[in-house]
Amino acid sequence: MRMNLFGTLTVLAGLAILISGCMLGDSIDTLRKNAEVSGNGGGGGQTGGGNKDPGPQWTAVTDSTFGTSDYINAITYGNGKFIAGGSDGKMATSTDGATWTAVTNTTFDKYPIYAIAYGDGKFVAGGYSGKMAYSMDGATWTAVTNTTFGSSNTIRAIAYGNGKFVAGGWDGQMAYSTDGVAWTAVTNTTFGTSDNITAIAYGNDKFVAAGWKGKMAYSTDGATWTAVTNTTFGTSNNIWIIAYDNGKFVAGSSSGKMATSTDGASWTAVTNTTVGIYDGTSAIAYGNGKFVAGGSRGNMAYSTDGATWTAVTNTTLGRRDIYAIAYGNGKFVAGGEDGKMAYSSDN
Repeated sequence: MRMNLFGTLTVLAGLAILISGCMLGDSIDTLRKNAEVSGNGGGGGQTGGGNKDPGPQWTAVTDSTFGTSDYINAITYGNGKFIAGGSDGKMATSTDGATWTAVTNTTFDKYPIYAIAYGDGKFVAGGYSGKMAYSMDGATWTAVTNTTFGSSNTIRAIAYGNGKFVAGGWDGQMAYSTDGVAWTAVTNTTFGTSDNITAIAYGNDKFVAAGWKGKMAYSTDGATWTAVTNTTFGTSNNIWIIAYDNGKFVAGSSSGKMATSTDGASWTAVTNTTVGIYDGTSAIAYGNGKFVAGGSRGNMAYSTDGATWTAVTNTTLGRRDIYAIAYGNGKFVAGGEDGKMAYSSDN
């Protein structure tokens, strides 16, 4: 029996029971949140399938340096290298996406890492117990003394733009920083104390944050936020990921729904994401003229405009959940369950 980030309980004997992210998602994520100290109204009738062709060709990473029971929750690219983070405070670096080197001391102890961002010559990572750390090279890390989140919170998203890092996490909390070291708590995020923020992106001079119950908000400075009136996701969907590039925000959720926006305020639902209502989208990246999205049960798709998607037939990751995708140095790199990673350079 396996629980994943999308509010789905998978019974390995072959039965699958959808658990609504709105009704029971809180309890699932709470269970996972607690467990990892020791150790994301339906899809509009989507049925999966979609357009299929051989798609981008992926190559499995031989040794990600993560264990077979680890989750790779975050990948980013900056300063000529990929940085990946996940279970037990583990991190690894790579210049080509194929050969990885484990980071000796991430400062996270055994606490999971959920978010990594790069900006102004610096990597900033965040995770469980409100922990953060920063690094100039991705190999040597320094712990942030006061993240403002507190030890009972979890940081799930970090983005950089307009000279600031912005971080978000459980209980609707957010904070911003100009250097990734000194942080200031956001007074009013527009998210409630029972809402978790799981995604932040920057584009078109605006930060956009999203989380549980289909909620979103946007800000030009990371400090003052305005709630999005209609995200198109509804209150029964948890939004897991937002990415921006090519003049467009693209967001994905716990039940396969996706939406696009040019300004972060007005959103248009994607008609066919190629992902079924029992699956979720937890990772999106843009590069080489395409968005690439990944999620539960190894689903992956690509799109040139964020609106029309084509399913990837073989990611080499099997039916393992995909939690992170990044683009850099001419390659996409994806990671997720069981410490598995893959890369593609022909997207």
